[in-house]
Amino acid sequence: MSYDDRRLEVTEAAWRVIVREGLDRASMRAIAQELGSSTGVVTHYFRDKDELMLFALERVFEKLFQDMETAAKGREGLDRLEQMILAALPTSAQGIPGWQVWIAFLGYAIGRENLVQEHRKRYDSLCHLISRELAELQAIGLIREGLDLTQESNALIALVDGIGTGVVINPEKFSAEHQQYLVHRYLSTVLSKQEL
Repeated sequence: MSYDDRRLEVTEAAWRVIVREGLDRASMRAIAQELGSSTGVVTHYFRDKDELMLFALERVFEKLFQDMETAAKGREGLDRLEQMILAALPTSAQGIPGWQVWIAFLGYAIGRENLVQEHRKRYDSLCHLISRELAELQAIGLIREGLDLTQESNALIALVDGIGTGVVINPEKFSAEHQQYLVHRYLSTVLSKQEL
């Protein structure tokens, strides 16, 4: 197994511990136990918990961007944007652990300026991606003129964050259909020139 594959294996073990026991209990020792190895094996790939959490955060965002790109393929117009936004949400049970890990990462970053900065960079990348999609929609007349596209991108990200957190905390109130409704409602009432 390659060095990179082994790092991913360590990260996946960390995710399992975080989802099962919470991030505060996701010590290097607990992650090593999850792997069935020694702490020395984990620290061979990651100097400390912060380095491991940063690597895991990068994997979360890589998957997010891949899922959004996949959802966009072959789609056009507002449907393309809607599918991209939905791809970022936990519309199935398989998506919930990723959101649990993401929320734990946000909490862990508080008080750790280097991790807060890393979160900001990734949010900026996401905002740029959505702003670009909105600019293309505006250029072909599918959304209203005069919108502040950065502000609308941030609003969509906040909508996704709110829904995703809601699913983790109160899943029975956020079915896949309800998540789809909320995204569709935002796009059709705030951005679109006409009802979708």
